[in-house]
Amino acid sequence: MSSQSGAARQSDDKTAKENAPALDRGQGILPTSSIGDVIKNLQADFPEVKVSKIRFFEAEGLISPRRSKSGYRRFSPEDISRIRYILGLQRDEFLPLKVIKERLDAMDAGNVTTINSHSDSVAGAVTAEQFRAPQVRRLTRADVCVRSGADDDFLGVLVRMEMVVPDAAGFFSTDDVEVVQIAAKLGEFGIDSRHLRSLVTMARRQSDLVNRVTEPVAHRRDENAAERASEVGREVSALLVSLHASMVKSNLAR
Repeated sequence: MSSQSGAARQSDDKTAKENAPALDRGQGILPTSSIGDVIKNLQADFPEVKVSKIRFFEAEGLISPRRSKSGYRRFSPEDISRIRYILGLQRDEFLPLKVIKERLDAMDAGNVTTINSHSDSVAGAVTAEQFRAPQVRRLTRADVCVRSGADDDFLGVLVRMEMVVPDAAGFFSTDDVEVVQIAAKLGEFGIDSRHLRSLVTMARRQSDLVNRVTEPVAHRRDENAAERASEVGREVSALLVSLHASMVKSNLAR
C-alpha cells in the first residue's frame, strides 16, 4: 500500500469515528453530536457550512468541543448553539472573527454590557464578510440585465473591459450584477467606460496584493490553512477598500 493511500485511509477512518454515535459511560447516551451531525443540524440555515469551518472555529478558540477517549470531537447542544450564533453574526452583521471572539469572551465572562461594542472597527468601513463568495453564480446575460436594470449593450461594454467576467460556461454571479448596477449609476453622472478602466486596473492590483498576503498562509502545513487564508483574504480586502474610501473622502475635504 502506498503512503498516500495509507494516509487517505487514516483520514477516512478518522472522519468515520468522528461521525460515530456518542459513547455510553454507564449513564445512557451522552447528549453530544458528531461533527457530521452538527453539519446536518446547521445546513438548513447555513447551507455553506463545512467540516473545515467547524474545525477552524475550534483552532481560533471560538468553540471548545470535548473529546472522546479516542480523541474525537463531541459537540454538546451548547456547542451547536454557539456555532449557530457565530455563523449568524458572520452572515447577518458581517462581523470579522476577531470581533465575534470578543463578543463570545464577553458573554463567557458574564459581561453582556460589552456585547454591542465594536471598538476595533472603522465607522462605515467595508467588512470582511462582504467579501464572501456569492451564493448565486449561474446567471445568464439576460438574468444580469433584468436584475441590474442595464441593457445588453452596456453589459457587453463592461465584459469587454473585463469589469465583469463570466465563467467558462458564460455565466455570471450576483457580484457581477452589483458591479453592473453601480457602473450604470455612475454613468448617470457622466462617468463612462473611459473613466472606469482605471478602476479595473486598480481592482486587479489590489486583488494581486491580497493574493500575495494569503498565499503563504494557504500553503502552511495545517488542516485549517485554507479556511484561515480565506479569512485573512476577506479581512485584508475589506481593509484595502475601506482605506481607499477613506482616502477619497480625505482628498475631497482638502
